[in-house]
Amino acid sequence: MRLRDRIALVTGAASGIGAATARRFAREGATVAINDAKPEGLEAVAGEIRAAGAKVLSVNLKGTFLCAQAALPGMRERAWGRVVNTSSIGSLGNIGQANYAASKAGVIGLTKTLALEYAKYGVTVNAIAPGPVMTAMLAGVPDAIRERIIAQVPVGRIASPDEIAGVHVFLASDEASFITGQVIFADGGMSVGI
Repeated sequence: MRLRDRIALVTGAASGIGAATARRFAREGATVAINDAKPEGLEAVAGEIRAAGAKVLSVNLKGTFLCAQAALPGMRERAWGRVVNTSSIGSLGNIGQANYAASKAGVIGLTKTLALEYAKYGVTVNAIAPGPVMTAMLAGVPDAIRERIIAQVPVGRIASPDEIAGVHVFLASDEASFITGQVIFADGGMSVGI
């Protein structure tokens, strides 16, 4: 068990990658705290906010910043910690998703800055930038669109949430103790050559 005696906070853990990551961390021996912002009953308002771009920036970038701000002082005190943020291949840009791309690119900048600031305290900070993953959101996409997405992935398929969770576990383990400030594009090769 690679994460025995470790404590992990997994945000967005109600579904998709977050849920798979929380399950994997627990299987690897970590004590896992999970949270998730559930927009039930607020979907109409959330849709308006997303259309304006503020909900995306608040959740993806500000939420990541606030979680790090809360967790890093304790890691510094203990002289050990692992922060694994979630970015996206969307950080490289995508038509019609300026707010999303900006928020996920911001996560990369935040990751690299925190890595520099906290390395001397025994804390590593890395990010994962997944490509298409079979989450509930992608499962709801029409087959024709899903096939177009798959056609853009050099390995020819969509990842499972558990595959991305495995990368999270690796970066949170002692096996990754010399890796900090890095972004792993777990995207089936989509970002190669971009």
